Amino acid sequence: MRVLVLGAGFGGLELSTSLSEEFGDELDLVLIDQGEGFVFGFSKLDVMFGRAPAAAVVHPYRDLAKPGVRFVQTTIRSIDPTAKRVETDSGVFEADVMVIALGAELDPAATPGLVESGHEFYTVPAAFALREVLARFDGGRVVVGVTSTPFKCPPAPSEAALLMHE
Repeated sequence: MRVLVLGAGFGGLELSTSLSEEFGDELDLVLIDQGEGFVFGFSKLDVMFGRAPAAAVVHPYRDLAKPGVRFVQTTIRSIDPTAKRVETDSGVFEADVMVIALGAELDPAATPGLVESGHEFYTVPAAFALREVLARFDGGRVVVGVTSTPFKCPPAPSEAALLMHE
């Protein structure tokens, strides 16, 4: 059985790991993601506040060594869930079972003024860039805002505010 997992976030990684543990080398699973590696959400705060370098918290997908699992870093262009087929920049992939675990795209530009005058820490690049911003911060007022509900990782704003205060 060929399995295709789209997205190597928590869902895609957990499923790939569980299937690998269950079926080992008998598994034929292709895990596709456009990213180079996985970063746990809480690790972004460690980088932001200078507690860890970025390289220490990025877990490269190329190091993924699970029996029966092959990782492909590429961009998905189209998904046909009925045919269980996906077109990518690396070609076409087909499977007997396809799991779509792509997560959600964040859109900071949807909040007027955020991109021009603020910072967000939910995306890895933005959180890592905040390390330099915070290193230059001499003090003053900081607003940690929740722009809408529901929102990703509900503890994150409180954690960021507490660490900022510290």
